[in-house]
Order: sequence, then structure tokens, then C-alpha cells
Amino acid sequence: MAHNALFLVNSVYQLLTAVHLKRTLLQDREADLLLTDVTPALPRLRGRLEETGLFARVILAKGAELQGRCHLNRPAELDACFQNREALLRGALSGELGEYGEIYFANFDVLARLLACRYDHLPCRFYWYEDGFSSYVIDYLRPDRAAANRHPLAGKIAHKVEAALLYQPQLALRGDSIPNLALPKLPRGDGALLEVLDFLFDYRPLRDPTDVLFLEQSFRAENIPGNDLELMERCRAAVGPGRFLVKPHPRNPQNIALERGLSRPWHGDAPWELYLLHGDLEGKTVVTVCSNGALTGRLALDPPSGERVVLLYRLFTGKVLWKENDVLRRYLDRFCREREGGGVFAPGTVYQLEHLLRYLGGGYGEKT
Repeated sequence: MAHNALFLVNSVYQLLTAVHLKRTLLQDREADLLLTDVTPALPRLRGRLEETGLFARVILAKGAELQGRCHLNRPAELDACFQNREALLRGALSGELGEYGEIYFANFDVLARLLACRYDHLPCRFYWYEDGFSSYVIDYLRPDRAAANRHPLAGKIAHKVEAALLYQPQLALRGDSIPNLALPKLPRGDGALLEVLDFLFDYRPLRDPTDVLFLEQSFRAENIPGNDLELMERCRAAVGPGRFLVKPHPRNPQNIALERGLSRPWHGDAPWELYLLHGDLEGKTVVTVCSNGALTGRLALDPPSGERVVLLYRLFTGKVLWKENDVLRRYLDRFCREREGGGVFAPGTVYQLEHLLRYLGGGYGEKT
């Protein structure tokens, strides 16, 4: 059996995790990296990735084009793509794939499913690595979730997955039969890891004096209606405009918080987790509906980072996940219970939110 590994990466968070996995679980193994354009800025990191020497080869993939051509819920598109799967796969990659004993992926997308077909009859194990709270609550392979799961070729990935790799496997609520294994935590204070990540993402410290930072989510990009802008307004009013800043989500087409005067511009370009590893958010208050970024400091870092976290999922009027929204709420409730008294808050009313933020943000008793 081949001993080389392949990482499939669609986002900066996944890339950070892939780098960490290569330096820990696979430090003595050769590995290739498949870097897609699902996040448009990712291919620009190819040169820096090659300079690190972590990966034997960095192969670019037209992931966005594949997703546009082959919707996972359209049987006719699935038939057309998977009947022509080898040619489609070759045309999407900038280089030839090798022989691999293990493939690490984070999304059950078209590319991961094409790879499962390519290596179906070979002794190649697939490991699904964490990509935020969805990895804990969504059973992606349930037959009624997507037509791809019922397709004879697109559904082959179900038989290839050995395990899910999670930072906190005991929190998983998916209800599927995939075993959950522990990912090594991201070590704070690991100078060698920070050196690689700082170079790769061109890290610059956050220097904004903000006390309260709101992590926006991709609701507008995914056409999910809700009251997150109203919640931003409530937060800003509670702590005062000079203490409040919104970090826009990269997939949202507009920075509406900036356009509406709710926030100053956000200048950070590195992955959120890298700021946490550097301690840039120590003593700050991070507010979000339920962005995984706000949970990462407690889920993935060792020791946990020191920012305070305020989760607004109990005040959000929309559905974050159309099919698993109730499961997500149970996951968040468990997360909050396990960290009760540890700087994680989930107010149940707007009144509680406003008073909590005035206290945490240092503006308690101020008129805003």
C-alpha cells in the first residue's frame, strides 16, 4: 500500500488544519496538497506553500468550476459528470495525482467524491477532518440529504471514509456511523508552527483598540434571512461605536455593516485562528450568532485562548442550518454548559445581551 498522503483544501481554515496535521500526525510522511479555488484567494498561496517545503507537491484544482457543473442534488448533472469522471478530474487539476494510502478532506463536495471513485478499488483510506460546527452536527451522507448520496458513483465516498477527525470528538451529534477520532490541539506558544503560519498567511498583528468584535457569518451569501444586522446594531449601541467592530465574512458579497455605518473597516487578512494563536484577542469580547471562529479558541487551542465569547443563537430569528438547525442548537447548548463560568455566554433576551455587553465591554453604565 502507498504511504503518501493527499490533503484536499477549500479554505484558509482548512489549510491551517492541513499544515498542522502534516506537522503532527504525518510529520514523517510525504504528502501532496490539492488546493482549490473555492476560496478565490487560496491559489495565490501556492508559491509560499512550496517555499515552506511541507508538501511534496502543491496541485491546483478548479473546485468552483466543478461545483458549478455538478450540483449534488441534480441527478442529471451527477450522471453526466460521473460517467465522464476521469476526464473531468484530469481537466480540473494542474498536475497528475499520485498513489496515496490516505486522503484527508473536509467537505463532501464533488471533488472529494471524484477522488473516492478514482481510489475506490485501491487500499486508500479517507479521513474527514474538521471544518467547523457542521462537522459535529451534519450527517452529510444521509440518503435523503442529497441525490449524490443515492447515486451509484457519487455515493461511493460513504464506503471509503474511515473516521472523522475532530478537536472535540465527544461533542459530535451527527448520528451517523462514522467513528470520531481526536485531532491534536493547536499548541499555543509553538514557535515553529507560528513561523510557518505567519509566513504562509503574511500575518500582521491586530492593532485595532476594539473591545467588542462581532464575527459576521455567511447568511447573505447563502440567502438565509435573519436579524443579524439588528443584533449588530444592539451590540454597537450597548458598548458605543468606538468600542465595536465587525469582522465581515469573506463569502458575503457586500460589507453591509460597513456600508450602514455599524463598523469601521476590518483590516485583518490572516485566518482568525492565527490571531487567536498569537493572543491578539486576549481580554477582548467576541460576539457572533454561532460562528465557529468564536468557538475555536476553546475547541482547538491548547491552552484555550482568553477572549470572552457571547453567542447570540438564542436571539437569532433565522435558521443557520436548514435541516439540522435543532441539532446545532443542542450542540451549542452542550458547548455552553461544558464551559459555564469559563467566559462563554449565551443571553436569552436582548435585555440580557445589552447589560452583558456593557459589563464585558467596559461601558457599563455609559450612555450610548
